[in-house]
Order: sequence, then C-alpha cells, then structure tokens
Amino acid sequence: MNTQDNDKLGASLKDYYHRKSLSADSVERLLAQAKTEKSATSLTTIGFRRPLVGLAWVASLFVLVMGAQFFYHQQSHQNNLTALVLEEIAMNHNKKLDAEYMEMEPEALRMAMQRLDFPLNLPADIQRDFQLVGGRYCSIQGGLAAQLKVRNRATETVSTLYVTALTEKLARIEEQQVLQGSVDIQLWQQQGRFFGLATDAALVSRDDSQGKNME
Repeated sequence: MNTQDNDKLGASLKDYYHRKSLSADSVERLLAQAKTEKSATSLTTIGFRRPLVGLAWVASLFVLVMGAQFFYHQQSHQNNLTALVLEEIAMNHNKKLDAEYMEMEPEALRMAMQRLDFPLNLPADIQRDFQLVGGRYCSIQGGLAAQLKVRNRATETVSTLYVTALTEKLARIEEQQVLQGSVDIQLWQQQGRFFGLATDAALVSRDDSQGKNME
C-alpha cells in the first residue's frame, strides 16, 4: 500500500471515530442524568432514615409515659394505703372500747396477750408522757395489732396507742401527724414496729391551750 492510500485510510478512520465520539451536548446530558440519579438516591436514603428517627422518638416517649404512669401508680397506692390506715385507726378509736387486759406494765400486758408476736415495750417519749392502762387485740390492714389505752400523765387525757409488726406494706407509710375527722393521729415506725397514736382532736386543742396558759 502506497503513502497516498495510507493517508486516505487514516482520514477515513479518524472521520469514523469522530462520528462515534460523544458531542459536548451528549456529555452534558449524561452528567445531568447522573446528578439527578444521585439526588434521588440521597432523598431515598434520607427518607429511609427519617422513619428510624421517628420510631426512636416514639419509643423514648413511650418509655417516659410508662415511667410517669408507674410513679403515679406507686404514689397513688401509697396515698390510698395511708388513708386506709388512718381511717381504720380513727374508726377503732371512736368506738371507745374498754381494755380487755388491765395491765399497767408493758411486759405484764405482753404476757397476758400471748397471741402477739412482737414486744409491747413503749418508746421512751410515750413512757415519759403516758401511763399504760390496758389493752385489747385489734388489727391494722389485716395484721394482728395491740390496741392500748394510755393516759396522759399531765392532763389525764386518754388516748389509743396502736402497735403492730412493721410489715413491708406498712414500712411505706411515712411518719406524720394528721387530723382524721375528729381524731388527731400520729404515725411512726420504731424498732421493727408500726405505731399509731390517736387522740380526740378537741382534747388535743384543749391540752395545747392549757400548756400555753401555763407558760
């Protein structure tokens, strides 16, 4: 093949591949298409993540609500328990039942009331302010309890002192002094026992007034 033929063949090949190459417009169209497809992929990914974020937020809110409901339930249960104990003590106090065992010493009364499985030794402040008169059996929230009559050493006012074993349920009741109807009630826990001291509110007011006058 001579030189002239070679030149013709080269020109023909160049022209062929030039026609087969992409034009500038074609390249721009391809780039635009690729950009569009990338954006669509990004939106799909974001759209996939958003439900996950939403589900996590809902789960957190659910846990928060459940926690609040549990706390409210526990608080409501404790308040109801305290109210029931106060009502029970006030009701028994208002019956003014006589003591069945007339003993003025805690140990002697404990020996007489053999069904009790807890001691009747009185707290120091109760021994200081009150004289034991006697006692009888009763119950607090279904548990066996002692209902003791005690007389105020200074005013001769008679109060009712309730003593029972400190159960897990009663242990949730906080120390307090409240007015339940016409009865002043003090609740506290000491030495593995639960105590409730009930006094007619009118007598408490009278004793307080007398004490202030003496001062």
